[in-house]
Amino acid sequence: MKEALKVTIIFLIVFNFKMPFLYNSVVLAGLLTGFYYLYTRKSIPFTYFFFRYNAGILIATIIFAVITTAITVFHEGFYFVTVMRLGVQFYMISALIFALPLIIEDRESEAFELACKYICYAFTVQGFIHLLGYLIPEVGDFLMSIKPEEIQAAIKDPHKNIDLFRAYALSGSIFFELPSAYGVAFIAFMRLQLMENQKYITGYMRYAVFTLIVVGIMLTGRVGFVGIGFGLLLYFLFVADPIVILARFTKRALLFIPAILAIYFFVLSPAQQHSFENQIFKFAFEAFYNYSATGHLSTSSTNTTFYAFYFPIKDDTILFGHGINGRSNEFYTFTDAGYMRSLIFGGVFFLICQIIYQWLYFMRPVAVARANKADKAGRIDRAFFIILFVYILVLHVKDNALGVQHLTEVLFLFLGCTYLVKHYNLLDESKA
Repeated sequence: MKEALKVTIIFLIVFNFKMPFLYNSVVLAGLLTGFYYLYTRKSIPFTYFFFRYNAGILIATIIFAVITTAITVFHEGFYFVTVMRLGVQFYMISALIFALPLIIEDRESEAFELACKYICYAFTVQGFIHLLGYLIPEVGDFLMSIKPEEIQAAIKDPHKNIDLFRAYALSGSIFFELPSAYGVAFIAFMRLQLMENQKYITGYMRYAVFTLIVVGIMLTGRVGFVGIGFGLLLYFLFVADPIVILARFTKRALLFIPAILAIYFFVLSPAQQHSFENQIFKFAFEAFYNYSATGHLSTSSTNTTFYAFYFPIKDDTILFGHGINGRSNEFYTFTDAGYMRSLIFGGVFFLICQIIYQWLYFMRPVAVARANKADKAGRIDRAFFIILFVYILVLHVKDNALGVQHLTEVLFLFLGCTYLVKHYNLLDESKA
C-alpha cells in the first residue's frame, strides 16, 4: 500500500496536471504527503531542503530566474515566459524535496534504486493511461477536457496539424517535454537492469514496464526514441556479456510477443487496429516509412528543425541577444530550435548560463561516482549521469530544453539527490 502511495505522489508531482478545486496535482501530492507526516510522525520534516545538493539547485534556480529577468528587461523585450517556467519548476522541485522523507523512508541505503524504480512505474502508469485514452473514446474525451485551454486550442487548430491522440496523456505538458521525460525514464530503466542481482523490476514485470514506456513514447513524441538510444548505449557499454544477454532477452521476448499479438488481433477491434497502423505507427516510425518510400531516413520535424529553424544570425545577437521570444519577434523568422532561441533571447552568455545551471544537477553525482571509479557500479553511475547531461544537450537542438523542462528537471533532481543520499548513508555505515 505504501509503495502505491509513493508511486502516486511521484506521478502527481512529475506530471503536474490540472485538477478541479486543487488547481493542479502537485497541490494534491503536497496534501497527501503532509497528511502522511502528521499521521505517522506527528510533525512535518523539512530535512532535505537543507541537503546541500537540493538547496544549491533551489538557490541556483532563483539566480537563473533573476538573470533571465534582467536580460529581457535590459533589452526591453519583456518576455517573461521562461521566468514563469522557472517559477513552476521551483514549485515542483520543492514539492518533490518535501516528499523525499516519505519516498525513501528508512531505505536511504537504496534510495537511488528506489528512485529509478518509482520513476519507471510512474511512466508505466502514464503509458497505460495514455493507451486507455486512445482506445476508449470516453476516457480520451475526459483526458482532453482537463487539459489547459491553450493546449486544447492548439490541438484543435487545423493549421498546427497536431495529432489528437497526443492529448490523451494525464499530464500538464504533452508535447516536447513529455516524450523527453519518457526518455529519462527509459535510461533509468536500463540503469536498473545493469545492477547486479537487482530486485526492483524483475521477471515479466520488466517487460511490461519496457513495453508501456515504449508505447508511451510512440503516443507522445518521437524525441523519446533518443532516450531509448542513450539507454541502450549505457546498457551495452557495461553489460557483462551482451551476446548472452541479447539471446536471453530474445528468448523471453518470444514468449511475451505472442501475448501482445493476441491482444492486438483478438482484443482490439478492426477499427482500432486500423487506427494503430495508420496513425500511431506512421507517426512513431515516420523515419522508417520515409526510408522505405524515398531511401532517406528522416522525419518532417527533423527536416524542419535543421533546414528551417537554424539560420544565420547577426554577431550582436550571438553576443548579447535581444531579450525576446525566438518564436515571435521582429528580427528573425520563427524558430523552435533550442540553441537558436537561447541565442536570440540572451546571446552566448545566456546559453552558457543555461548549460551551467543544467550541469549543477549532475556535477556532484558525477564527482561522487568518479571517486568510486575502481568499482564497476561507480563507473556505470558516472556514465549514467553524463549520458543524462548529454541527452538534454542533444534535445536542446530541437527545442528549449536546457534547464527549463519541468518534467525532466524534477527527474534529474530526484535521481541526483537520491544517489547522493545513498552514497552518504553507505559512507556513514562504513564508518560506524
